[in-house]
Amino acid sequence: MILKFVKKNYLFLIILIAGMFFRVYKPISWMPYGHDQDLAGWIIKDIVFDKHIRLIGQETTSKGIFIGPLFYYLQIPFFFLTKWRPTGAVFLVTLISAFGIFSYYYCFKKMFNNRVGIFVSLIYAISYLIVFTDRETVPTMPVMIWSVWFLFFLWQLYKGKQKSYLFLGLLLGLVWHFNLASIILVPLILLAQIFSRTKMNFKYILLAIGIFGILMSPFFIFEVRHGYQQTKAIALSLTAPKDYIPGTGKGFAKLDRVMQLVDKNITGLFWGNRSFYPPSWNFYLLSFVFVFLFFKTKVLDRRFGLILLFWQILYISFFSLNSLNVSEYYLNGMNVVWILLFSVFISYLFEKKKLKWFGKFLLFLLIISNLWSFIEYKSNRTNYLERRTLVKEIKNDAKRNNFPCVSVSYITASGYELGYRYLFWLEGMHVNNPDSLSPVYTIVFPHSKVDRIDKSFGALGLIYPDYKKYQPKSVEKSCSGANSNITNPMFGFNN
Repeated sequence: MILKFVKKNYLFLIILIAGMFFRVYKPISWMPYGHDQDLAGWIIKDIVFDKHIRLIGQETTSKGIFIGPLFYYLQIPFFFLTKWRPTGAVFLVTLISAFGIFSYYYCFKKMFNNRVGIFVSLIYAISYLIVFTDRETVPTMPVMIWSVWFLFFLWQLYKGKQKSYLFLGLLLGLVWHFNLASIILVPLILLAQIFSRTKMNFKYILLAIGIFGILMSPFFIFEVRHGYQQTKAIALSLTAPKDYIPGTGKGFAKLDRVMQLVDKNITGLFWGNRSFYPPSWNFYLLSFVFVFLFFKTKVLDRRFGLILLFWQILYISFFSLNSLNVSEYYLNGMNVVWILLFSVFISYLFEKKKLKWFGKFLLFLLIISNLWSFIEYKSNRTNYLERRTLVKEIKNDAKRNNFPCVSVSYITASGYELGYRYLFWLEGMHVNNPDSLSPVYTIVFPHSKVDRIDKSFGALGLIYPDYKKYQPKSVEKSCSGANSNITNPMFGFNN
């Protein structure tokens, strides 16, 4: 039975193994760690040790809007297995990644054929952009997996399978927990229903609304308790001006910024950090592929092709017309369509004897570009391993000098001073503000910010206190108050 399964699915199994290798290679030394990961640990601490059942996760960059708590609750068992170290999250995202590779294979195999499923899973497994997105322990990490299942059940609905409403309701109920912007795809459900030319089954629609309501209940409860804070903030975020990226404009002029990020995502998706031609060509080439598949072949169903077209139009229009500052990860929901177009096109080339060589060439280029990008990757050396080692050194040095507490200052650009508080708490340290007269340890990034450092931890530097300044009695007095590491407000954290 097992041998038969392996023989039948050996290509996918090879792809799965390769994809998992890219995701678990150097799991600790390459583990991203910054404010978001530190904040995740703080939220888990709040749930487990402070016994606070949370309805919300972290606050987003739009003030007053939060991410749902699901991703943080999912991390708790893995934190427990690693004695509450953040490394536990690596196990969670690795499992999610494996499910992602399977999801892309399964969904596209069902939607098209096994060859397309293989090509799609290969792209998802080795894509430089996707590999390093999957290695990030942040709530938005599963967005591309969410997207492929949403697309799959849209296709099922388009094929007249009304039970798809149940799964679409489930997926929409998860939107707040991963990335609220994905809600913009809701109109596609109506489009799929219209194109299906089947009668709506209101029983399944009502059940879907019930599933959505259950999954979104933390949001609704929070809103009722806090005067519909997020609802008001969402409305405000769509209209109020924000700080814009230099060189970009508002309104339709913002389209340029969005398209730059689209081009950047497509490049990372297929060619890693290699650029064989101007990045803007990627969008035009894939648009040409869409037109070719849509008008010149029968590979892409016309009505379903329109759903794909409106999928991309919704993303580009939404982020071009509102006041949100756009980052690459906001547009990750578009990637599933780019992967589909590329894979279906390659599959079409493989079916044509005279064009098969070109399909093989594109696959070879895809594999080599992403492998080379992976080989060339270098950690910025400010990740979990460096930070944890630095924090341990502060603790050990304080112990050697009989300091009951310390204070920490930062010489770095704004924002880079974040990402240490959970690590200090994990070490059981009392950390005060620098003005508390407690011994001051200074963290430096990059090293060029100062003339000298006492010890380096990758790209991070540490300057020890001027020990002569600190008398035991004055240090003891400065440590007698509250632990600032615990009591100070934390950016993005709210009870």
